[in-house]
Amino acid sequence: MSARCLLVIAAVFPIFVAATPYLECDSAHGTVFDVRVSNCSAEGPCILTRNQNVSIEVDFAPNVNISSLTDKIKGIIIGIPIPFPTSQPDACTGKGLTCPLLQGRNYTYRNVMFVRDTYPRIRLIVEWAVVDADNTPVFCIKIPALIQ
Repeated sequence: MSARCLLVIAAVFPIFVAATPYLECDSAHGTVFDVRVSNCSAEGPCILTRNQNVSIEVDFAPNVNISSLTDKIKGIIIGIPIPFPTSQPDACTGKGLTCPLLQGRNYTYRNVMFVRDTYPRIRLIVEWAVVDADNTPVFCIKIPALIQ
């Protein structure tokens, strides 16, 4: 591998793997082990740049068998939850998961969301949940963010 390629990897890698500050919220049917968000550092907030994608990875284990999963993504602004539109709410399709999921097994959920230029430049809390067929959260996390 060339020195230039290694330099690029060394420069980009910490942007994605830095610890992401998050709070776990009602993960009734699972346990979260780790969260990684692009452009996020341990100090927070995560920077969501308009007209760009933001990537998220969540390592988790369900505590029940799961047949289907749906994304529920919200921005919480001054305490008011506002749903983020998602083009593919099925979390079992194209997000690193293949349903059914088995109880106690470790999985990594991966998603990419486009930050629209119409979003206001504002601080908010992003609530990212994945729910089962009964609308019960398998995992739910809250991430401090800044749209700029």
